[in-house]
Amino acid sequence: MNKQITVSAVSAAAAITLAAGGWLGWTRYQDVHTTSDVVYAYDTSSPTIVAQHATAVFTGTVLEDTGPRTVEGLSSDTYRVRVDQVLKGVASGEVVITQSTDGEVDRYTVGRTYMWATNPNHRVEDGVAQLYDAAPRPANDAAVTTWTEAVARAG
Repeated sequence: MNKQITVSAVSAAAAITLAAGGWLGWTRYQDVHTTSDVVYAYDTSSPTIVAQHATAVFTGTVLEDTGPRTVEGLSSDTYRVRVDQVLKGVASGEVVITQSTDGEVDRYTVGRTYMWATNPNHRVEDGVAQLYDAAPRPANDAAVTTWTEAVARAG
């Protein structure tokens, strides 16, 4: 009889411990995950689709490669870029553009002009983030025409 009470007590204690641990784990998980950013997956090879997701699309000349830094938890390359021609949104003067370096990425070349499709980073001092794939896209006449049409289709 005494052995039966001991087994029952140990079983009850184990069940209470497991239940309390599960509840505490869930509440901590839930607290951490109640607020999150929405991440969109889309075809980055389509200028029309990218233009829909970008707040600004423009041509810009790389003035300076300002080097690597961490932006919003991601390793990034940063560039100082002069805005040349705006196709969508509001961009002017010089902007800081970040590009995530997760995976293999091609770097932008100082003095060259590229197509940029960007969204602002959460912190103003982090500049804007390049959306359009990892490969630099030169801003030749054909690219500007393609992006102008893409911005018009995107609305």
